[in-house]
Amino acid sequence: MVSINKQGNKSRELDVLINKKELLSKARKRKLNLGMIEKDYVLGWLLFGFSGVEMIFKGGTALSKIYFPKIWRLSEDLDFSMPKGDFKNIDIEEILKRVSKESGIGFSLKNRYENPEYLQLKIQYQALLGKNWGKIDITRESILDEPVLKILPKAYSDYPSFKARVMSLEEIFSEKLRALIERDKTRDYYDVWKMLSLKVDLKKVKKIFLQKCEAKGIDFSLNKMFPDNLEGILKPYWERELSRLVYSRPDLKKVMKEIKDGLKFLG
Repeated sequence: MVSINKQGNKSRELDVLINKKELLSKARKRKLNLGMIEKDYVLGWLLFGFSGVEMIFKGGTALSKIYFPKIWRLSEDLDFSMPKGDFKNIDIEEILKRVSKESGIGFSLKNRYENPEYLQLKIQYQALLGKNWGKIDITRESILDEPVLKILPKAYSDYPSFKARVMSLEEIFSEKLRALIERDKTRDYYDVWKMLSLKVDLKKVKKIFLQKCEAKGIDFSLNKMFPDNLEGILKPYWERELSRLVYSRPDLKKVMKEIKDGLKFLG
């Protein structure tokens, strides 16, 4: 049965989970672990549930779920910006109950960490392979570019049709660039390397990036993105962390060289 929810999205009453054969087929096609494919599937359903909240979907998962589902690495969490409103007004239990009813997946909130600028939710789910968990991170950071309303691509056959408010590619790119200064995460370097091949407005990226650095008191220089021994820091994690998320992994030295060359527009 199809109905229309308060956000104007189509919803359906389901009483069965997706067929396991479909997940196995997806795992074989992407050459990834079945558990990671199932988590990717579940994250799409959680995005459906949280799309009704006034916040903006962003980060690597927005790249993989919305913009480039066929070519991007998978992700293990959902990231949002919620510049306005009270975290306490998000009815987590009601969202999880609704998504469970729609998908047949069991959900429960296992942990909630909150401060005035940040909300993190750890959500346990029970799907075809048993229990696992996913994470949702929500920040207060201001949105500097106009978000876009996007339909979730139907990567799995039982996904409902719905729209999500998504951060622009230029702003996602700018946040990924700032992340290179703030932390040493292999997925950030991978994403920046991939984004350098996209057709985006680099002037806008630079402008937003510098504004975001200023907002956090970061004095930007290219040297801060590439500290001494960065390759040595990343190397132990490059294969181990990315192997869960993408089958074909580029050589780290190649990635670092191409990022350094590609980011000259920031100078």
